[in-house]
Amino acid sequence: MSKKKSDGPSERRYEIGKIVGVHGIGGDLTLLPQTDFPARFEGMETLDLTLPGKPMRSYKVRSIKPYEGKKTFFVSLEGITDRDAAEALRGASVTVAEDERVELEEGEYWLDEIIGLEVFDEVGAKLGEITEVLFTGANDVYIVKTPEGALKALPAVDEVIKSVEAANGSMTVNIPEGLWE
Repeated sequence: MSKKKSDGPSERRYEIGKIVGVHGIGGDLTLLPQTDFPARFEGMETLDLTLPGKPMRSYKVRSIKPYEGKKTFFVSLEGITDRDAAEALRGASVTVAEDERVELEEGEYWLDEIIGLEVFDEVGAKLGEITEVLFTGANDVYIVKTPEGALKALPAVDEVIKSVEAANGSMTVNIPEGLWE
């Protein structure tokens, strides 16, 4: 899962993680992956960090290690050598350029490709627009805002999602009887 970020008019950035805390007094950071591919962090040599309202900065990675038993990483960056410097980065987004995204397999889509899709039933009637994706563990759930403004849940399973045309901005679905009643 990724969110769009823009670093300028020509380069789109995609959020793949967030600095959520500090660890110890030596400047180590705690990174929470916001991607379906957290192992990618283990090979990264630089991290591009963006704080709200500030320009992106790149930091050379000294080390990135998984926090055993947690879904986070401990990160040590060059130039961040004490707790105060680390605290100043709390809340920063970790972003990548489009060409640094992990290659997806056929039938897989980025979060930013799904949000905003118009949803149609199999006869072409517009049901609404996807406004959010929930990650339940079993399967994703798409939240569809209907033309009347109601929010409806749509399980992202093959029986319901018939086709996704991300390039055309549409999704065709089959709503099981009783799901939206």
